[in-house]
Formats: sequence, C-alpha cells, structure tokens
Amino acid sequence: MVNIIILLVILGYSAWVLVRFLRKSRQGACAGCSSSKSCPGCAVSSVNEDIRKTTTAHKG
Repeated sequence: MVNIIILLVILGYSAWVLVRFLRKSRQGACAGCSSSKSCPGCAVSSVNEDIRKTTTAHKG
C-alpha cells in the first residue's frame, strides 16, 4: 500500500513538472524566463515581438 502511494506521488509530481515545462516552452524563451523583467535581451526581443504582432495584425 505504501509503495502505491509513493508511486502516485512520484507520477503526480512528474506530470506537474511536465505540464509546467510545456506551458513555459509555449510562452517562448523570454516569457518563460524567471529574470525576463531585468534582462536587457528579453526587453529587446519583447519589443521585436510586439512589432511583429502589430504588423501582422494590420496586414490581415
């Protein structure tokens, strides 16, 4: 019985880590980064992303 509980805890944690990883990977490198607010490289890439979004929105 204890083995089943330990197995469920391990599988549950593994599933949670996998879901968290997939959500962050969909956001992109800088959006998923914990230091995206203070990183100068992330600020530049977010500006470029905003420009891409506005130019594609006007084309469609």
